[in-house]
Amino acid sequence: MNKITTISLISALAVLVAAGVLALIFWLPNKAVSFEKVRPEEKLEYVDFADWQKWQREQIALFHKKEQEELTLFVVGDIMMSRTVEQKMIQKNDFMYCLEPTRKLVQSADVAIGNLESPIIAGEPVPTGSFSFRADPRSAEALKIAGFDILSLPNNHIGNFGQEGWAKTFEYLKANELEYVGAGKKLDEMVNPLIKEVKGIKMAFLAYGYGPVEYRATGKNAGMAIMDMEQLIQDINEAKEQGADLIIVSMHDGVEYVNDPSEHQRTFARAAIDAGADLVLGHHPHVVQKMELYKEKYIFYSLGNFVFDQMWSQDTREGLGLMIHMNKEGVTEIEYHPVVIDDYCQPNLATGEAAEAIISRLN
Repeated sequence: MNKITTISLISALAVLVAAGVLALIFWLPNKAVSFEKVRPEEKLEYVDFADWQKWQREQIALFHKKEQEELTLFVVGDIMMSRTVEQKMIQKNDFMYCLEPTRKLVQSADVAIGNLESPIIAGEPVPTGSFSFRADPRSAEALKIAGFDILSLPNNHIGNFGQEGWAKTFEYLKANELEYVGAGKKLDEMVNPLIKEVKGIKMAFLAYGYGPVEYRATGKNAGMAIMDMEQLIQDINEAKEQGADLIIVSMHDGVEYVNDPSEHQRTFARAAIDAGADLVLGHHPHVVQKMELYKEKYIFYSLGNFVFDQMWSQDTREGLGLMIHMNKEGVTEIEYHPVVIDDYCQPNLATGEAAEAIISRLN
């Protein structure tokens, strides 16, 4: 093939390509499908890449926050601020004396709750050995400073000073911004459940106790919620209706100084779980009792003493604090903080073999 022939072929090919392009340009607009039809109707908007990265990080963080948000609930057993406990605080001229060793731990929780086993009312100190308890009004301020948020009131000593004791207890707790559960100025003012929302999680606290019949709230008199199965179920249903994500039941029941829970404790606690409770916390025996995992829910039958003057046995000197991590689905983790009471009132965090011995009582 000579040079002239090669040039002619290249020229012819170029003409064909040009003709094809022109035909395509004129042909496409006459068809039903066009490039503009293929694209979205709205114009494309472009964002800065750095802004997009920031938005993406925010969305990921929001997703994980919703999925993983949880709170901490610190719980203890019996708190008795009377008798020798009060005498020690007066001697030291410090109503934080008993609570100082655990102060930082309690304060670190989102919510802290314990059983207040003494009415708060002014008067002469109660002598050692008395079974009628009365706590100095300064105790309420100390409990607040120590980190407590809620106090469970139904028990066999909270009514020791009658209607005046109830009225003053409510008054001093309110003055110190301490909430209470399981009691009321009369039956229709009963705080049961107590609803508290923390970190977007709605918690319902319920409390019931063993005690004299006259301690029961009525239509006219202040009092507490006694351990009534029908009332328990009704209150749990009310908590559900109020949109509670978590339901925590506190019960003051059992046989004192016995390490195994009674049949009544077991029946009441399991009924609470059956009705929809997520966690049951017990006190009254003054010793640490067994823990039960019932239908994948925790029941602590007795957490023992936290602040008490029962120095006459090792078991009554021991107690257990729980730092419970919870999300909307329930308990995610539990940290055990065993304590040993010194100087008739002061819970100190146990370590080593002493701590292991207390925790082993749960088994």
